[in-house]
Amino acid sequence: MTRNGTGRTMVKPLHGVPRKVWQITHIVSAVGWLGIEVCVLGLTAIGLAAEDATTVRTAHGAAVLLAETFFLPATVLMLLSGLVLGLGTKWGLFKYYWVVVKLAIGCALLLAGTYTLQNTMRETADLAEADALTAGEGASLIGMLSVIAGITLFAAILSVAKPWGRISRRTRQPSTLTVTQES
Repeated sequence: MTRNGTGRTMVKPLHGVPRKVWQITHIVSAVGWLGIEVCVLGLTAIGLAAEDATTVRTAHGAAVLLAETFFLPATVLMLLSGLVLGLGTKWGLFKYYWVVVKLAIGCALLLAGTYTLQNTMRETADLAEADALTAGEGASLIGMLSVIAGITLFAAILSVAKPWGRISRRTRQPSTLTVTQES
């Protein structure tokens, strides 16, 4: 960190190889997260569509194993690399609307997507193991996974399209106080 002429602490911008390493890390972790999500969605759909109990249990068990192994590390890596890139590049964290939306999506994926989704998947796998999984519960999980995959895809599109422009920097005008004299 450095200080500029105004005394504000500034983060040194990323250039060259370090910037490329963080960009690659961010892209690979985001695409990897989406790939994990699609695989878990596919396994869940297989488990829901299967006729025999063994396939249902195996598909849901594999989906849980995949999610519990990779969701949290991929999400943290995606969010961390995004924060580093936001702080170390011209895009900043709060300069452009698309960056703020991606940051919110990353936080939502970490909190709701990872923890809530994993709990729901564990419950579904437990029901499948006990041969008590209903079509409605399986469809609910598929819906949840589809929404999360769609949100992740939307974040990827934001990275390329960069819509909505820059967040305006409003400067506050000092309020003027008018004093009148009474005679």
